[in-house]
Amino acid sequence: MTLAEFLADPLRVTQISDSVLEIENRPVRRAVIAAAVILLAIAAGLAAIGDAATGTGIIVLAVVGLIGWLYMHELVQLTQLSLDRHAGLVRLRVTTLRGRREETFALSDLHKLESVAHYGTAAGNDETRLVLICGSGPERREIIVPMFRPDPEDVAHLTGVVNGWLSRQGKRNPS
Repeated sequence: MTLAEFLADPLRVTQISDSVLEIENRPVRRAVIAAAVILLAIAAGLAAIGDAATGTGIIVLAVVGLIGWLYMHELVQLTQLSLDRHAGLVRLRVTTLRGRREETFALSDLHKLESVAHYGTAAGNDETRLVLICGSGPERREIIVPMFRPDPEDVAHLTGVVNGWLSRQGKRNPS
């Protein structure tokens, strides 16, 4: 198991039925590990202050506070994707420390979900993203489902689950 696999929180199907499909990504494991490392670094800074190395302790606390704050703002992100046949809506909700952003559009506009590889400039920086494909032709939109470094296997599995659910819709409701 690599560090990335250990830190990757699973993408989960929280509800699946003929009428509703809900998926979420909660980075709980990653947030707990980050919080533990931040608390350990704060303890080291306070210990340095307690050992009369006040300048070093203050610098450690300032650096840990800044880096920890930036990392947690990027990391703590709850992503929920809900597809509802009865309402005919797709809802993408992203909750971060800065607030909640929600996007809603018609289920009939959603054609499929794709997993797209995004290659980084350095080795090990590759990332797989979930992309909602809506509309067609000049009105085609690609909506990236925001997640912090999801596991590529989870992304591939959920792509199959969502596309299978959407294809069942097409068979049951011919137009």
